[in-house]
Amino acid sequence: MRALSLSLLTAVGMTIDLIASPLPELGEHRWQHRVLVIDTPGTSVPAYQTQAAALLPAWAGLLERDLHLITRDAAPAFRVRLIGKDGGVKLDRDTPVAAAELFALIDAMPMRRAERK
Repeated sequence: MRALSLSLLTAVGMTIDLIASPLPELGEHRWQHRVLVIDTPGTSVPAYQTQAAALLPAWAGLLERDLHLITRDAAPAFRVRLIGKDGGVKLDRDTPVAAAELFALIDAMPMRRAERK
């Protein structure tokens, strides 16, 4: 799934970081991007596969919402966190998130509503 994700991301211009280290400093994204952090023990984990399958067809919507994706490979457990442009954690879950649910959450944020005007 990693190769498919990277080739698709390259085609649509999406940025993805695959890291095995502790969570990176997210300060560089503050006020610029929303960040979706996906922790996974490996890319063959079913929860990760489900999450990737939910997000791959939704790249245009992720780009539209200024989303930067970070996947932490070799993490102890599967986890999904959405960090808002203000740096606050908006979602923290140990199960995959549907793209529609993610978009609804982002679209309800005051900053996103202002962006759409």
